[in-house]
Amino acid sequence: MMSLQNDGVTVVAEDSTPIVGDPGALRRRLREHGMLLFRGLLPRTRLAELRARFTGVLYRHEWLAEDGDDTEPRPAANRRDGSPRWWRMYQDLQRVELMHELAHAPEVVGVMRAILGKHLLNHTRRQVSLVHPGFWVPPHQEHTYVQGTPDVLTAWVPFTPFPADGGTLRVLRERTVPGVRPLTVLDTGGVEAEVGPGEGDWWRAPDLGPGDVVVMHALATRAVDENRSPYLRGAVEYRYQSAREAVCLASLRPHHYPRVPGWEELATGWDQRRWLRVPLRVRQVEFLLPDRQESWHELLPHPASRLLDVESGRR
Repeated sequence: MMSLQNDGVTVVAEDSTPIVGDPGALRRRLREHGMLLFRGLLPRTRLAELRARFTGVLYRHEWLAEDGDDTEPRPAANRRDGSPRWWRMYQDLQRVELMHELAHAPEVVGVMRAILGKHLLNHTRRQVSLVHPGFWVPPHQEHTYVQGTPDVLTAWVPFTPFPADGGTLRVLRERTVPGVRPLTVLDTGGVEAEVGPGEGDWWRAPDLGPGDVVVMHALATRAVDENRSPYLRGAVEYRYQSAREAVCLASLRPHHYPRVPGWEELATGWDQRRWLRVPLRVRQVEFLLPDRQESWHELLPHPASRLLDVESGRR
């Protein structure tokens, strides 16, 4: 059990592992919380293997200190995303076949099918999130950047520890979600979703680690607190939806394509390419991009979800 705290209010967030075989109970809890926590859902040995593959890439690109610990890697320096060296490093992370294979782990796919149905679309755009010391991820909703059906679920899978000082994951628990939140552009150049006081309680997970999985709905507001440790923290993010609902083409391409090469290049030398298969018939829709990020919520249609309760008429 964990607690949610916001303005003195404490709400308990339960480990959903005991109900993993009950689709109805999973859907009810997702509707109430916007997220599901599963302790030890994946074998730690597989995540240790993934971390070793990733740290090999990071060492090769001189991203980690030579005297660091592979269990909790320490960065050689804090570099912001977007430098040419970062892009070269990130495309090599995307080449790691095991990262894509784990998106098909039966433990995770079973949860997604229980909630979404047996006709599953496993997005091939899979993300590696690296949180450097002193960095954080502002509040945001995945739907703004993924689009297609609002009922996309993200599996957030840490491959390093995330202790209390190491970039705590937060998810806003709301009775109903307001739809697509307005965005504010930050001085850092990033953006954050606007969350007013009293709009919900932040569920905090200060002790997640390899093997744990957090499933979040694309309309849920999520964030990662500042990493106040000296270590690099990392997670992979896998997204799933019903194959019968709309999807944007970008969700079937590599993360950050075309700054990152396409699958023909990234998957060279893999043992298998079935990790990249998608159903033959998927309904594709256009990705909507505004002139100004602050107006994105006005451009996107008000979402209708079968998994969460959405406020009617609000933008």
